Amino acid sequence: MNLLWGLLGLMLLIAPTPARAIGVQEAEKAVLQVLDRAFCAPDETFPQPASWIAQPIRHDRWAKGGTLAVTLDQQIHQLLLPEISGFAKEKQWDVRVREGTCGTSAGLVSRKAVDIAGFCCPPGKSDRLPGLRFHTLGVASIAILVHPDNPVTQLTLDQIKSIFRGDTRQWSELTPVHGPTLPAWAIQPIGRLHCKLRPGHWRAMLGNPDDFSPRMEEVGAIPDMLQRIMAQRGGIGYETLWHVERYKTQGRPKAIAIDGHAPDDVEALLSGRYPLYHVFNLTLWEGDGPANDHARALVNHLIRAVESMDPRVTMIPASALRRAGWRFQDDELIGGPEPKP
Repeated sequence: MNLLWGLLGLMLLIAPTPARAIGVQEAEKAVLQVLDRAFCAPDETFPQPASWIAQPIRHDRWAKGGTLAVTLDQQIHQLLLPEISGFAKEKQWDVRVREGTCGTSAGLVSRKAVDIAGFCCPPGKSDRLPGLRFHTLGVASIAILVHPDNPVTQLTLDQIKSIFRGDTRQWSELTPVHGPTLPAWAIQPIGRLHCKLRPGHWRAMLGNPDDFSPRMEEVGAIPDMLQRIMAQRGGIGYETLWHVERYKTQGRPKAIAIDGHAPDDVEALLSGRYPLYHVFNLTLWEGDGPANDHARALVNHLIRAVESMDPRVTMIPASALRRAGWRFQDDELIGGPEPKP
């Protein structure tokens, strides 16, 4: 219950002033409804008063005078920035881009301060504001990472859960089921429990932050996750393969398979056999007008650009997810692949 009220307080803190008037009970329900879920249904919206709905987009100081204001989660900022810059140059637009987190994106959207916001997770109920629509770029595997000296090559999802709960404390405890003898090193789980108000991502391991081991070392940024894994032979953490590649000059943690499926196995993720992944979304506001038309053109360009990226390292595009039976409503991914008989 302490966790619930902590998350509730955070959500109310980042919400716009009119949203606070909705009341504590409504906010509490919004928190409860994202726990232990992969997606939040599109009809689960967070209401706002008419004064908020009528409010226009007003850019903050960092974006004043720009054609568009864009905020991107740190997962996709560096991946999409070259595409945004190239498109803006071609169109002769002044597109201002800010890197942050899903929380940064949510805060700017709630204040109607940006034209486009990028998220690395499916939206939670508190993100579904009137007039805001989510457009899915694609999904990317979350790789389980260990120190390169660790001989472990694969684990089951149940073993991973046991490690991050703190029930399994030494690598050698996994030897009988892993196969090769594993060293008697203490296991040091490393976590980045971002986006606590949103479904998906690390919740596929353990649904509630309180379920993670009190011995887990928690970090706040992607480089910190990779650095801490490389700093201790018994470390285990998780991150997308794109960022393992991006920060390879600082050392490269080893990605292991889950239940026999490697994180770069595109077919395993498409079929639902690989269980851990991010969902990358961009937002657009409904309505007509030059700003919305420009924003829509940029989002459509980025959706097309993802098609030519390497799905083993970056992300599997939305078009491939549709063909594989993942569920969409309009342009938003709302469910995983349909189970095959």
